[in-house]
Amino acid sequence: MVLKAKFLIICIFGFTMSVAGIGINSSSAMETDECLECHGDSSFFDEGGPLYVDGVQFASTKHAEDGCGSCHYVTDDHPDDGVQPEKESCDMCHEDAVDELARGLHAGNAECIDCHDPHAVQGLKSPDESCGMCHDEAVEEYLNSHHSKNAVCSDCHSPHKVISHLETSDFEKNKQCIACHEGAGHSEWLLRNKLHMQATTCISCHTDSKGIVVTMYIEKREDVEPDKKGGIALATYRDLTQLVGDKGVQSLIDANGDGFIATAELKEFNGNSKYDSVGLWGVLSTKTSSHVYGVFEDRRDCSFCHAAGPKAMQTCYVAFPNQDGTFSKLAVEEGALLDPLFATPDFYMVGSTRNNILSILGLLIIAGGLGAASLHGTFRILTRKNRRKH
Repeated sequence: MVLKAKFLIICIFGFTMSVAGIGINSSSAMETDECLECHGDSSFFDEGGPLYVDGVQFASTKHAEDGCGSCHYVTDDHPDDGVQPEKESCDMCHEDAVDELARGLHAGNAECIDCHDPHAVQGLKSPDESCGMCHDEAVEEYLNSHHSKNAVCSDCHSPHKVISHLETSDFEKNKQCIACHEGAGHSEWLLRNKLHMQATTCISCHTDSKGIVVTMYIEKREDVEPDKKGGIALATYRDLTQLVGDKGVQSLIDANGDGFIATAELKEFNGNSKYDSVGLWGVLSTKTSSHVYGVFEDRRDCSFCHAAGPKAMQTCYVAFPNQDGTFSKLAVEEGALLDPLFATPDFYMVGSTRNNILSILGLLIIAGGLGAASLHGTFRILTRKNRRKH
């Protein structure tokens, strides 16, 4: 009885699988070669049109291994049955990428096939055929730059996880550049090269992006060297939550929760011993993003940044990390960046970014001046009796 029951179960399972197999085969009733007999013939369709498929290119893609039927449902009577094939569903295989796309800025504005050609070797369309459909000005700028010969948009921008230029960390932007330009020769002419590279963005100097501003990031200050040789360790959303609890990470500085940081709030944060484990690190960045890349000689002049007076330092923001890894920026009161440093109007306080040799020379000059005045006063006191006699 047990053997009969097992045999019956096996028979039922086998019949179920065969029915399922028939269902699967019906969705791909036509083989890829049969599809290409029509869709691979440019006399049936416009070459380059959506219904035309270059068989040679398609054979070199990963999709060719699965065949046309893995994405397109047709019957044996296609196209005489008059039924329009269902649209391909990318999330059947690329669920993670589709999920990223749904959470980014491209969601609702672009579909997979707007950028990807599923029948081509590379899969990704050229910039003017994909990104240029919506970002025509940026693509036009880019195609006229030297970068266009060596990289495409997706080498720097993730087309799936798309976030705003202002929500992206400036350090992350620099990582994209360093991926190809590691060891760029700034040290040949730029003093304290390591420090400068962590206090400005590449696009601030190598593009004509407008609106130079300072964005302050919250960094962890454990084991940090003066020159930041170990890199900037940004505080994460979790790090700040441990400091402020459930009040929200922005309450760390924006105490009254009005979405704006006043000079008094900035001073309060800097002087609060409760937050000694974190501090602010300023980065010279830009309000806009340009794709006109190049070497601008005026950036090699120190006065481009260090003699700009308060104009380059008036507009600033504090970037707070979000749970998803993006950043939200709060505007800071105009002039607040200089005020905590006790800087005078129209004067750029070089502060810790100045050269050590210049700092030592400056201290020697001040010490020498004070010493000379003290020595002169001392001699006058000691010789006052002799001077009275004469």
